[in-house]
Amino acid sequence: MTDSQIQEIKDKLDILEVAKSYITNFKKSGSNYFALCPFHHENTPSFSVNPELGIFKCFGCGESGDVLTFIQKIEGLDFVQALELAAKKAGVHLNRTFSKHDSKIQIEKREILKINSLVAEFYNYILTKHKSGEKGRDYAESRKINSKLIDNFLIGYAPKSYSNIIKFLKKKGYKIKDLIRWGLVVSASGRIYDKFRSRLIFPLINQHGDIIGFSGRTIFKETKAPKYLHSPQTLVFDKSNFLFGLYQAKNSIRDKDFSIFTEGQLDVISSHKTAMNNVVASLGTSLTDNQLKLASRYSNNICFCFDNDLAGENALIRSSRLAHKLDINVKAVYIKDAKDADELINKNKAEWTKTVKNAEPIVDHMIKRLYKRLDLSNLNQKEEFSKIIIPLIATIPNKIEKAHYLHRISLILNIDEDILKEELVSIPEEYDTVPKINTDKIINILKSPENIKEDYLLALVLQHTNYINSSVKNIKAKYLLSPNAKNILRKLEHTIKKSKNFSIKKFLKSLEKHEVDYVENLLLMNLESYFKNEIDFTSEIKDIYKYIKKNFLQNKIKLIKNKIESSEASGDKDKIQSLLKELINYTDQVGKL
Repeated sequence: MTDSQIQEIKDKLDILEVAKSYITNFKKSGSNYFALCPFHHENTPSFSVNPELGIFKCFGCGESGDVLTFIQKIEGLDFVQALELAAKKAGVHLNRTFSKHDSKIQIEKREILKINSLVAEFYNYILTKHKSGEKGRDYAESRKINSKLIDNFLIGYAPKSYSNIIKFLKKKGYKIKDLIRWGLVVSASGRIYDKFRSRLIFPLINQHGDIIGFSGRTIFKETKAPKYLHSPQTLVFDKSNFLFGLYQAKNSIRDKDFSIFTEGQLDVISSHKTAMNNVVASLGTSLTDNQLKLASRYSNNICFCFDNDLAGENALIRSSRLAHKLDINVKAVYIKDAKDADELINKNKAEWTKTVKNAEPIVDHMIKRLYKRLDLSNLNQKEEFSKIIIPLIATIPNKIEKAHYLHRISLILNIDEDILKEELVSIPEEYDTVPKINTDKIINILKSPENIKEDYLLALVLQHTNYINSSVKNIKAKYLLSPNAKNILRKLEHTIKKSKNFSIKKFLKSLEKHEVDYVENLLLMNLESYFKNEIDFTSEIKDIYKYIKKNFLQNKIKLIKNKIESSEASGDKDKIQSLLKELINYTDQVGKL
């Protein structure tokens, strides 16, 4: 791609619209829009977007950049991948050619994605059209997987032959050593053969629509082979960072503002027979922080729908603790009269929707669940109840909610609340919630440190360019202590003298890189209030400038007093007289403020 193509993509993408596809509840303040940051958990919005300049900044965690940087960070991509995704969003065709600047890893990643796409189409063709896919079609029918679902998830079938994929890909010019490394072919006991055989094939599609690997489910009940077989870790696939079905569910997750986590691929696939299709699953492994963070990009609310057995209960508790530590809201879905979501949906679609709508906050769910399973008149089982529930409560981020459940548990167990609080405090550190970054806004700017006052003053000036001529004339750079603020104000004075029509974009182009970063931060700062008339704006400028100037003069007075003391010690009378004149001058200026 060329620099002009990159610029074309940036020009065509509205950073606010892109951000809104991931983040909800933006509020406008002047030229900026504020929301809760998607890159760290916070309660006060500190994430700022300026559509005119095409930039963003979080004043809590420090993440910042343009629309490409935003896509790169929120999707967890490298620059090239972010550019390709941005090009799709912008409707720009990238002229991609491999060059000496492309790393070997990037080239190999693209080759893996390309071959995975070929393999998925091959298996899908076998399932839907080829005679050797008959057993796969019979199995799909028995599991009520219709043609629409097969197309939506690009489901395929791998026949029992040991060399279908080997033959197919060798004809395409691929080398066996690469097929082995990329997890499509196995080399063992002196033999080389296809990894997937006699299995329904589910392509593993990431949130961007790339096929990064495969999962194969055996179609035979009586077999020593594992029920599911997954691709090994490759340059493009790491199952701890992947959620099955997210690509198909992400829009529904955003719309409904919650995701449903199930245990199996068929639960996810069957959900797309219903309107409640905001469903994802891990690949039969314990849920990870990264998977939860991935889901929280689309909604900060999660419903867990795990099996009703003890293994499912343990998974539910562990996953909920992880989610709480990430400040994710958690509910639980309880399935009755079916072993999992797939079975319930195939029995009664309406019941699935009703079940999800009846999801309960996780602690309420676990209380009911344990109340049914345990005899709370028995001391040992009462202790078991406490050992499960108290660590779960410990990870709840909200203090009021935590106190509510402690009180409730004390009533259920007939145990003094203070004793439960002691238990809560003694919970091992790994259950503690993640400490929050303090991102509170400046409540009273006049009580802030001097550098913050000066940044605030410049932010006022730069964010109200309709008043910039009068505001710059009324403040003097010499009274600023911050080198950054003083430098930018002087450059503003120079720019305004040279040009009648001030343009913030042109001004940014005239600055050095470190100056641009500083000014962009000022432009994205939340001012609390955006002034719509010049009288209020001028009053705010005068108030803050008065404090800054007074602080400067008082610092000068302290310095002169120290110099006078030194001169008196040395007996330099002429120097003392000169300093006294300066002292009177600065003291008079303070008195006039």
